[in-house]
Amino acid sequence: MRISEATIRKITENADIVAIIGEHIKLEKKGNDYKGICPFHNDTNPSLSVSPSKKVFKCFSCGASGNAVGFIQRYKNLSFPQAIKYVGEKMGIPVDIDDNVNQDLQKYLRIMEDAANYYEFYLKNSIEGKEAIQYLNDRHLDEEIVRRFKIGLASDEFDLLYKALTERDNPYLPLNLLEVGLIKAGKENTYYDVFRSRIMFPIDDLNGNIIGFSGRIYKKTKKNEPKYINSNENVIFKKSNILYNYSRAVNVIKQKNHVFIFEGFMDVIAAYRAKIENAIATMGTALTNQQIQAIKKATNNITLCFDGDNPGIEASKRAIEMFHRANFNIKVMLLPEGLDPDEYANRFGTTSLHDFLENKTLSAPDYFYELEKRKLNKNDLYSIETFKQNVFAFLKMFNIASLTEIYLKRVADELDITITSISDDFQKKRQPQFVSPIHTPKERKVKSAATKRRYIANEKCAVYHAYTSKNACLLILNEKTNFTYADADNRNILFKIFDYYKTNDKMNDDFMDCLNESERMILAKILQEINEHNIITLDECLQINLEFRNEKIQEKLKEAFKNNGIDDKGIIDFIESKKITTKIVKSEE
Repeated sequence: MRISEATIRKITENADIVAIIGEHIKLEKKGNDYKGICPFHNDTNPSLSVSPSKKVFKCFSCGASGNAVGFIQRYKNLSFPQAIKYVGEKMGIPVDIDDNVNQDLQKYLRIMEDAANYYEFYLKNSIEGKEAIQYLNDRHLDEEIVRRFKIGLASDEFDLLYKALTERDNPYLPLNLLEVGLIKAGKENTYYDVFRSRIMFPIDDLNGNIIGFSGRIYKKTKKNEPKYINSNENVIFKKSNILYNYSRAVNVIKQKNHVFIFEGFMDVIAAYRAKIENAIATMGTALTNQQIQAIKKATNNITLCFDGDNPGIEASKRAIEMFHRANFNIKVMLLPEGLDPDEYANRFGTTSLHDFLENKTLSAPDYFYELEKRKLNKNDLYSIETFKQNVFAFLKMFNIASLTEIYLKRVADELDITITSISDDFQKKRQPQFVSPIHTPKERKVKSAATKRRYIANEKCAVYHAYTSKNACLLILNEKTNFTYADADNRNILFKIFDYYKTNDKMNDDFMDCLNESERMILAKILQEINEHNIITLDECLQINLEFRNEKIQEKLKEAFKNNGIDDKGIIDFIESKKITTKIVKSEE
C-alpha cells in the first residue's frame, strides 16, 4: 500500500523535531535552537543543531541534515516508508505500509522496544539505578555511551517488567512475553522476569529493531550466577543473523569502506570509546554466510578483532577462510597477552586501542605466519617441521604465486636454510602423494580402527566434562594442554562450549541454539550415553589424549624423515631422545 502524499506532508510538516530527535540524543536549548552531540560521527563538542521553527537538523561537522523523518531514517537505518510510519505513530497518525512484515512480528518488536524503554527508565530513575550507573562509570561507560547503546537496568524484583507490560493501558498478553523470552512461567499461573538485577544491553537486528538482550550482573550475589544471561533463540531472536551495532554503524562503514569485526558487544563499545565507529560484533557465535552477505552489502574491507585466546585464534582462522572464499580484503588484529579488545582498552587505554586497530593490524597471511612463528622452537626438529607444514598449508589456501615466493623466503631465512630446499619441500607438499599399496595384516587394521575408536570415545568424554563444568572446559582448551582432535565434530562442539562460557558461568538450555542440527544430535547422544557413573576422570581423559598426540607426532616425524631418506631406527632414536612431556594441571572439581 502506497503512502499518500497528503499523509507524508502532514507528518513531515507537523512533526515535533525536537521531541523526535530528543528521544535519541540529549539536546540543550541554545537561543532559538537546540544543540546536541551528533550521532552520525564521533562528535565530542555538540555539532548538531536542531531548529524547531524550520523543522530541520544540521551537523556542522559531518554535514548530516534533514527533517525529523530523515533523522529517524538515518539513525535507525530504516527505509523512508518505515521512518514515516515510525514518526507518524509518535504523532498518533496511523500509517499503513506494505513492508512485508506481518502483524505478529510488529507486535513482538513493539514489546522489545517497550521493554528496552522500561529498562532505560529504571536505570535513570530508581535507587538501584544509582549503583548501576556508578558501576558503569567505573568501567568508563559514561552517559553518552549509555544513551547511544540504550543501556538499561532490570530490577531485582521478581516480576516488575511483567507487571509493567501486562498492567498498563495497552497491555500485552503473557503469551507474547513468553514468546520473546522476557518472562518464564512459574507455578499456578504465575510469571517471573527472566532478567533480574542486571545491567541490560539491547541487541538489535540489521534494521535497528531490538530483538533481544544481554544482561550482566553488576553487584556481588550469594549465588554463583553466570556473569551474562542472553536471550534464548525465539520467534525474532536468531543468533545466526545478528551483527551487533550494524544498524548504527552501517553508514560509517559505507563512508569509510571498512569494518572492524569483534566477537562481543563490549568490544564494540570499547572500540566506540576509542573513537572507532565502524565496528560490529558476531556475538561470540560461529560466523555464518548470512552475516557475511550482510557485511558485503556495506564493504569488502574487514579487520578481524577476535579475542587473543586459543578459541579466539581458532575462530579467526575459520573466519579468514570464509571471508577469503567470499573475496574480502582481510586484515587481522593479533592481540598480545591473550586479551580481548575490551580488556586491552581497560588495561592500556582507548588511545592505545585506537592506535592498535588503525596501525598495527596484520594482513591475513602475516597473521597466520606470526601465529606459527610464536610456536616455533628451532631446537626441536618436530617443531620446525610443524612450522613448515602449517605455513605451506596457508600458502596453499591463498594460492597466490607472489605471496608464496615471499613467505618461502621468510621461512628459509627464519630457519637459516636455502630457498631451494624450502621450495622443494613446498612442491612435495603440493603434489599428490602416490603410495604403493601395502597389504597390511587384518589384525593390524582391526587394531588401528579400535585405537581410533578409543580416541574418539575419549573426546566424547572431554565434551561431557566441558559441557558440565566450566573449569574442565578451560583446562581442556588450555594452551598448555594442547588438546589434539580425532573427530572434527567433537572439536567444533568443544570450541562452541568454550565460546558460550565466555559470557556464561554455567551451562544453560540456550546453549543448544549455538549448535547446528548435526551438532545438537551428536551432543544429545553424548549426554545420553555418558553419565557420572561410567565416565573416566578428566585427568585420565587428558592422559589418553596425550597418548593420541604423541602418536600423531610420531606419524608426522616418520613422514618427514621418510621424505628425507632417514630410516625408522633414526626416527625411533630421535623420538626417544626427545620425550614429549605435558604437564597436566589437576582439575578443580
